[in-house]
Order: sequence, then structure tokens, then C-alpha cells
Amino acid sequence: MNATLSMESILQMLQPLSAANKRWLGEKLIEKSHEEEEEERLTPYTMEQINAWIDESEADFAAGRYLTAEEADREVREALPWLK
Repeated sequence: MNATLSMESILQMLQPLSAANKRWLGEKLIEKSHEEEEEERLTPYTMEQINAWIDESEADFAAGRYLTAEEADREVREALPWLK
């Protein structure tokens, strides 16, 4: 059986827990969320994605759409002024 609960309903269900159990549950939820964020951040790119980026870059270069080293340097320094 699947049920949909609001966050408020879940919070109300947890009210009878002791302070120690609430703390434990909170720490477990935070730990799990960090693990999920790390998994999302470290998801590897597929070879298809990498090859598509290379193809796109080669097409841009062939069409004359590229930055000189000086232009790229200027853009980086504008975006990250503390590097000056």
C-alpha cells in the first residue's frame, strides 16, 4: 500500500519520540542526504556525453567560434575577481 504524507503529517507522527530518538533520526537523515548529494555530484559522464562535447567543440572551432587565450583569461578574471 502506498500512501502520500505531507511533511507536517510526518513531523506530527514523530512528536512522541524521545529527544534522543529525534536526534538520532535527524542525524541519520542528514547523513543520508549527504550520501545522496555526493552520489549525484560524482555521477560519471557517459562516453556519449563526452563525445558529444568534443564534437560540439570541434564544430565551434571549425566555424571560428572560439576564444583566444587572452579572452578566456579576461572572462575568468571577471568571473573570479579574487584571482587578480
